Amino acid sequence: MTVVDLSLAAPPTSSSQLNHMLELLNTDERARSARFRHLEDRRTFITAHALTRLALSRHHPAISPSEWTFEIGPWGRPQPTNPDIGKLQVNLSHTSEMAAVVVADAIEIGVDVEYVTPDDWIYETTSTVLSTDESTSLLRLDEESRRERFFLYWTLKESYIKARGMGISLPLTKISFAGSNSEGVVLDIEPEIDDNPTGWQFALFHPSPAVRGAVAARTSELDLQSSWPTLR
Repeated sequence: MTVVDLSLAAPPTSSSQLNHMLELLNTDERARSARFRHLEDRRTFITAHALTRLALSRHHPAISPSEWTFEIGPWGRPQPTNPDIGKLQVNLSHTSEMAAVVVADAIEIGVDVEYVTPDDWIYETTSTVLSTDESTSLLRLDEESRRERFFLYWTLKESYIKARGMGISLPLTKISFAGSNSEGVVLDIEPEIDDNPTGWQFALFHPSPAVRGAVAARTSELDLQSSWPTLR
């Protein structure tokens, strides 16, 4: 059984709490946070990156949150580089009202959280992000169920491609979760993706009424352990 730790947090409204989290970040992260024009986006970014450091320090308490160092992979994914941490893996995601971080040892992992919007834009993207079977399945549903199903597919796809560490270089229309629902996840991929779909486990989570999330892990058995760490 592979343990994957999922940490969740809502961005704080307190300026003092936000400033404390900002102190945990490195120079580059602080500079990036300052470039956000909207306060809500800045709060979410700071929360996600502070939460990442706090989650990593729970695995390695001898390393304080502010001491973590990272390297950025070819697809923009940060990975911790501190000595003596083995093959520790981390992935983060954030959306309106929520930040999520997953941490595990020596396996590929990915996480995605999305704010479920009532906007019609989601249906304009189906030809570029959904497989034929996924698009067909949406047409059978009423409006509310269709939106819920779309975000189920979207979060699963995002968690998978993030776990692969290749981002949108993987063609989303060739990755299908059409056989999935809230009771179970079924991954189907076309041969050009060059992966074994049976080697993956997925977990869905709903951290708030308006947010949906998914975790992907390359493992035969997944034990997802969720927590809401105190942000101070």
